[in-house]
Amino acid sequence: MKALVTGGTGFAGRHLVKELKTSGYEVTSTSLHESDLEDTEIIRTNLSERVSVNKINLKSYDVIFHLAGLAAVGPSFDEPTRYLRSNSEIQVNLFEACISQAASPKFIIISSANIYCADELPLKESSEIIPTSPYAVSKITQEYLGQYYGTRGFEVIIARAFNHMGPGQLEGFIVADFAKQIADAEKSGRGTVKTGNLKARRDYTDVRDIVRGYRLLAEKGRTGEVYNVCSGRAISGEDILKGLLKNSKADIKMRTDKKLFRPVDRLEVYGSNQKICNDTGWQPRIPLEQTLIETLDYWREKL
Repeated sequence: MKALVTGGTGFAGRHLVKELKTSGYEVTSTSLHESDLEDTEIIRTNLSERVSVNKINLKSYDVIFHLAGLAAVGPSFDEPTRYLRSNSEIQVNLFEACISQAASPKFIIISSANIYCADELPLKESSEIIPTSPYAVSKITQEYLGQYYGTRGFEVIIARAFNHMGPGQLEGFIVADFAKQIADAEKSGRGTVKTGNLKARRDYTDVRDIVRGYRLLAEKGRTGEVYNVCSGRAISGEDILKGLLKNSKADIKMRTDKKLFRPVDRLEVYGSNQKICNDTGWQPRIPLEQTLIETLDYWREKL
């Protein structure tokens, strides 16, 4: 099985490439920049440019895992146009290039739980959609584009990923931000961790479990369907910080930073993973404590 992973040099992409290769796939990744991804063919290209995408031989792939795009929620409030344009343009270019090349790979499009309205929990694939950020609007647009190209004959599966974390995640996400600050404080034995809204509860899953879900959807998911990929439980930012601090001996204090609060922030969000579990046999395996320790160790080594 030959797979193309767009954005394969990013956080989730790297883990997905490893998951696919371990499972016997022949994997190629796209990247906008130079990459140190080992033992993997890299196509360095700008997917926002249709001419560049048309140069990729898309007929050679059985499945495309589409992860490329802008992923952080926070910056989208300051750059809404950039998020909407980039995330939709890349996907259109991929599908249109497939059409021009008479290529027909299966598409696994990575969407986000940020598109849901959180009034009724757990969130199911049929739950109401009300975006609360430009990022969420861009992911809804990607989903609708996927549905449109489904009418053009493509096999498309949508994966609505909830929050994921793990070693290799860079700044801009709560677990990585906390881990980096703690690892930095450990160098002197003391320090401060800046926090936003620690009361917000979110559905967190180890990234390695998440990407295993993506692979299983490609193998066993039903074409045209939408699947939540999540743990099915909510964890507060406070619990995550406590879990990280438990594994550190440094003298670390917490300081609330109002700049880290989002303009719109729901108190609790968690999803139902019943559909993906039933259709593919997927279950999250990696416990939270292991994820937190390994993420903290990653930042200790990086710093």
